[in-house]
Amino acid sequence: MRTLINRHIVALGGGGFHNGEDAPALNRYILGLSRRPNPRIGVIPTASGDYELFLERFDKTFAQYECRPFHVCFFKEPQPDWRAHLAEADILYITGGNTRAMLAVWREWGLHEIISDLYRQGTVLAGGSAGAICWFEQGHTDSNGLPLTSLDCLGWLKGSCSPHYNGEPTRRPSYLNFVGDGSMMPGFAVEDGVGLHFVNEQFDHAITWRENKRAYRVTREGNTAIETPVEPVRL
Repeated sequence: MRTLINRHIVALGGGGFHNGEDAPALNRYILGLSRRPNPRIGVIPTASGDYELFLERFDKTFAQYECRPFHVCFFKEPQPDWRAHLAEADILYITGGNTRAMLAVWREWGLHEIISDLYRQGTVLAGGSAGAICWFEQGHTDSNGLPLTSLDCLGWLKGSCSPHYNGEPTRRPSYLNFVGDGSMMPGFAVEDGVGLHFVNEQFDHAITWRENKRAYRVTREGNTAIETPVEPVRL
């Protein structure tokens, strides 16, 4: 009898180790989704151009836990065989940065196909900002500079996603305008400090490691975007 392997994506609106935030409840939550003890967790900082500070923060953060951290760096640590390098990854954590540039690099090297295969086999995917919106059909992004625009992403999760919903003054009105006029699909808006947990590509629940934070489902009625609050589980 085959064992059912659940697929997990944790899409963070913002926050976590790469923002310099000490968030042990979040870190333990993500590590706890692995099927194995002492999981092998890799950081993918492509969106930041393999920013050294993000790598240092990742190493310092996850050295505190029972896990095996490693890097997936196209610019700083190129590998002759990326599939082999990621073969035993239990968790992949994608940092923020320029989503458009990140997806272009992934597609050039075929990394999105490798990640897809690993995900189907049970590797947990997590990330914030660029590392959150990349899984959706559309992302609300400043990858092209300001003003914010819509970006076609990987499409593994249905609809659109807007991160940093409470952290940048133009985010909320821009996303509501786009969804309201049909420029973007309905989807989720996520505040900093909140994560959306999807199981088998279906939204399961939201989490938070801060006080008074939330996410929203954003739908369209006529030419108007409607926000419905999603109360997260406090970790």
